[in-house]
Amino acid sequence: MRDLNTKPVKTLFLGTDWESVKTLNTLLEDKRFDIVGVITTVDKPVGRKQVLTPSKVKEYAKENGIEVFHTEKQKEKYQQALDKFNPELIVCKAFGEILPDFFINYPIYKSINIHFSLLPKYRGAVPIQKAILDGEKETGITVMLMSPGLDQGDILKTIPEPISPTDTNLSLRERLVNISSKTIGDILEQWVNGNIQPKKQDDSKATYCWQKDISKENAEIQFEKMEPEYIERMIRAMIPWPVAWCMLDSKRMKIYKAQLTKKYSNEKPGSLFIENGKIFFSTKNRDQCIEVLELQIEGKQHMTNTEFINGTKNLI
Repeated sequence: MRDLNTKPVKTLFLGTDWESVKTLNTLLEDKRFDIVGVITTVDKPVGRKQVLTPSKVKEYAKENGIEVFHTEKQKEKYQQALDKFNPELIVCKAFGEILPDFFINYPIYKSINIHFSLLPKYRGAVPIQKAILDGEKETGITVMLMSPGLDQGDILKTIPEPISPTDTNLSLRERLVNISSKTIGDILEQWVNGNIQPKKQDDSKATYCWQKDISKENAEIQFEKMEPEYIERMIRAMIPWPVAWCMLDSKRMKIYKAQLTKKYSNEKPGSLFIENGKIFFSTKNRDQCIEVLELQIEGKQHMTNTEFINGTKNLI
């Protein structure tokens, strides 16, 4: 047994965005792990002015004196990273690059990935959004060994988490980030000390989800074709990006918050109407409407339903 408190594990962290930062922060504050370096994506142009902006992980690492390395999807740079940091363990959360085999298999304690689904279901890029879209009642966290295949590695630990009827991609993601951050240290210690037996995934039960599943094009609400229940889930799944939308006259309306309401409408599906200070869209089911609570009209600010009714009646 290795006492990680007296002999911390040399750990190389891979990640990019805010949820990666949360995990990195947890490991940095946990004295059982010695964060020897961070690999993250290169600075990217952001905004209308295309200002070169570092990833959230890079910003955090710089602020905390952690050395940053960029591999830029180049095998020779992955080898340079191994030579430079000589990690005993690699931990990955939302990194965004396919890792070469020699890199994954280098550390004595292997390479670990944190994935937000109960694998083998929802392998791929957008498991939280897809679980909401599909009306799942439960999702969770899988801590797994990394492998050459997409999310196909052996499972070290799964942590189930219910999906509430009001969960958005953001609210559910924040909850999963917090849960994984609180548990990852103990899971890794158990793994290092040989107290976890990896379990093979059942590939016959695998499902996949892709970034294109939540593209801007697929975020368009098609009231004539889509079931009202799906539209409501779609609005929750597309928060904070790309945000579900439809056309109102010649302008795009993004819907940030809505709810499914039992209400009769004889209007054509997709027709907007206001009644008793509330905004509704009729659906293909005459007994159900989508009540819009927060929205944004193209060229205007994000607003509540009341602000819309008071200030933009001319658009209706």
